Amino acid sequence: MEPTADEGLVFKEEIHIPTSWGYLAAKVWGPDDGVPVLALHGWQDNAGSFDTLAPLLPSKIRLVCLDFCGHGLSSHYPPGMFLNYYDHVYHVKLVIDYFKWKKVNILGHSMGAITALFFVSMYSELVDKFISLDAVKQLSSSVEYLPVRIITIDVLQDAREKLVKIYVGSIDEKDAEILLRRGLRKLSDENEYEFTRDLRSTVRPYLFNDFTNEQLKEVARGIVCPFLLIEAKNSSLVFEPKELYREFYDLYRDASEDFRYVEVEGRHHVHLSHPELVAPIISNFLIPVKSNL
Repeated sequence: MEPTADEGLVFKEEIHIPTSWGYLAAKVWGPDDGVPVLALHGWQDNAGSFDTLAPLLPSKIRLVCLDFCGHGLSSHYPPGMFLNYYDHVYHVKLVIDYFKWKKVNILGHSMGAITALFFVSMYSELVDKFISLDAVKQLSSSVEYLPVRIITIDVLQDAREKLVKIYVGSIDEKDAEILLRRGLRKLSDENEYEFTRDLRSTVRPYLFNDFTNEQLKEVARGIVCPFLLIEAKNSSLVFEPKELYREFYDLYRDASEDFRYVEVEGRHHVHLSHPELVAPIISNFLIPVKSNL
């Protein structure tokens, strides 16, 4: 009898993970007893970033797609508190403790992958496997070009078009609509909307801190678990020299027990716009297909 094809993950529920300032929202896919996988979205995105990818992943996993604090449907920090990029590392630990996972696989895109790099290096005993989608390293303080953007858009009349413009072609209107399902809220009956994200997450100190490349190399040496790095060939987010990236590939290869580097066609949000290109690679990394030979 030949094996049946995997039907993929099925969406199960929305959950709220309690915190001292409110809650972290998440979308859960797959069975309770599935292999735990925590998915971390990119900057200004939300858990919907994985909506097209999830149904293509193995039905044996339990995929928890997190809304970072200040993103999607998660609570914002109280007024007067500063939202720091590296707070998310602590929040990942809160989620793992909430589920009482002894080991977890982490799938991160962009900012979510950078957050995961720090977490995996710090808490290697908690991580089984790590997958980074289009993020090699944290941008260091030593590069000449440091993008400084402050986005102060509150209310949008045509959110889809403006989100597509903000992402510089990395997503189309269909992808934007997916992200806006939990990234936009209605203000009134007069068709006024605003982003759900915390505007504190748009300022420079949130994204960039003064880490040198030497410090970041120490973080890289802590990635000892199996590590899959998937890069989009036409990514718009390449801020540092390719030679520097190659140094980090070598560091990951030396530190990790199983480092794999794969390039795929597509742009920075390829996992959302063309999930069929990355799903087989991710699936085989998480749950290798056994040969009949």
